[in-house]
Amino acid sequence: MDQAAPPLPDGYVLREMCKSDYRKGLVPLLEQLTQVDDLNERRFLEVFDMRVRQADVYRCMVIEHLESQELAATATLLVEAKFIHGGAKVGHIEDVVVDTGHRGKGLARCLMHALAEEASRLKCYKVILDCKEHNVALYEKFGYRSCDVHMRLDLPEVPKEPT
Repeated sequence: MDQAAPPLPDGYVLREMCKSDYRKGLVPLLEQLTQVDDLNERRFLEVFDMRVRQADVYRCMVIEHLESQELAATATLLVEAKFIHGGAKVGHIEDVVVDTGHRGKGLARCLMHALAEEASRLKCYKVILDCKEHNVALYEKFGYRSCDVHMRLDLPEVPKEPT
């Protein structure tokens, strides 16, 4: 990418997710996006460790508000190796959320730019994301465009693993 990184506001740090982020408000942050269910700390650590073992697939970034030591934003890049396009890679952006108290400060722009840079570094030929209709204009500001149609199949609920 050849665009300069947008400036992160003072008092915030952009970094990869770490184990201590569960206690920095990850669940309440994600609950502003969707239903989280019962993601306890033990299950979070299991998922976190699995993602670390598959670091070539998962890149989860957070923005921490330094004064409160709470997470202000998060998003994940998943890297899919394709059989088409000569085995090229596609980046998928998932679970983008900025805390309501920190919106309007450019955090989403910083997060999306960082993930696009990471996708470029990992040799992805494109980055795609699904979003709600009311968020289209936001992502268009970051250079994304509407393309094709998103489809979904809801599967029967799978029994949860014992905690």
